[in-house]
Amino acid sequence: MKITARIGDRLHDIQIERQNGSYVVELDGETLQVDAHKLEGDFYSILTGGRSYEISVETKDDAYFVRHGASTAKVELFDAGRQGREALVGAGGPERITAQMPGKVARILVAEGDRAEAGQGLLVLEAMKMENEIATDRGGVVTQLAVEEGQTVDGGALLVIVDPG
Repeated sequence: MKITARIGDRLHDIQIERQNGSYVVELDGETLQVDAHKLEGDFYSILTGGRSYEISVETKDDAYFVRHGASTAKVELFDAGRQGREALVGAGGPERITAQMPGKVARILVAEGDRAEAGQGLLVLEAMKMENEIATDRGGVVTQLAVEEGQTVDGGALLVIVDPG
């Protein structure tokens, strides 16, 4: 899965592939082997380059606040699917919400036929040992849930369709 991350005022190109229970991450052209494990709550253990890091990740709006020691970094993720959805905000058609990266559907927060407000969480996707709440950009009626709890999905897979009408 290819994504772009904004950390502070810098953009970083990232490619992530899962291999043998860990991840191969290409960050701005540098390849890293990364082993990531969720501890408890919002805490994670990351091992890369022979060094271990314990971090916490807090999700707020569309950003992640990653803390390591006394440092905090605001991280925003972008990919072609997300940018495409953002371009549709205000458009008349249904919003097709796709997975930003491979993961597992941890929880579904709505049912087909439910009305969802803009920004409301629809499901929780666990990716890279982090739980990410996936929300609707525009709101509307949930017309299709394309996944079930516990299902593993590929990056770009259809998750939910929300019709603004």
